[in-house]
Amino acid sequence: MTMGEWIAGAGGIDPKVLGVIALAVLVRSTLGFGDALVAMPLLVLAGSETRPATALVAAVSLMTAAAIFAIDGRRTRLAPGAWVLALYAVPGLVLGLWFLESASVPLLIGILGGTVAVIGLLGLLADPTTWRITDHLAPLFGVVAGCLGGAFNVHGPPLVVYGTARGWSPEVFRSTCQAYFLAVGVLLVAGHGLAGRYSPELLVQLVACLPVVAGAGWLGGHLNRRLPLESFRKAVYGILVLLGLLLLLLGGGR
Repeated sequence: MTMGEWIAGAGGIDPKVLGVIALAVLVRSTLGFGDALVAMPLLVLAGSETRPATALVAAVSLMTAAAIFAIDGRRTRLAPGAWVLALYAVPGLVLGLWFLESASVPLLIGILGGTVAVIGLLGLLADPTTWRITDHLAPLFGVVAGCLGGAFNVHGPPLVVYGTARGWSPEVFRSTCQAYFLAVGVLLVAGHGLAGRYSPELLVQLVACLPVVAGAGWLGGHLNRRLPLESFRKAVYGILVLLGLLLLLLGGGR
């Protein structure tokens, strides 16, 4: 028995899942978002079931947001009207959770793949700073973020588009996104809990992710100050396009 096989059999801890979570948190702590965009397609491609993977990533994202929010402390600067995004995300969450529960697995994988691929293409080709988005559209962006978050944990892209178009500074963007992820994440994790998705095995995997989250978060903070972020961001979006296309092929083959 190899070391990897021994670890995999120890209380249901899967080394592949730990690796995916480490990469996802690294992207999140470097860019400020993107953990679920990376984690969800990779977990599905690695063989994880869609619904448990969604519940696991939701809990990890909540822990990451709480840690970042606590570290920022007094430096926290929220965008005006940030509460509107979180408030209108609630009905979107309900709709997204309903879709996650009722849709077939091939449909879930196909929509996840299409969403990830489109987001990757937009990130590579579009410039939201040129889009005319007023604060009156905040409720719409909140609902869309909630829907994507409830179904796939992919809250971030609508917030990124809205915040970029509204001219948020990096500090305001980081604080507002983490506050949103924290507030909405509590409700999302509660929804997954009520649906019975946090089995004992999944909770063991979640606890095993804690040191991974801490280490990847620390490394991402250092990379944030040293890497050329625009090049890193473009590379991430390019990978998302490839992952999305792979998921579309996988969903169509089931």
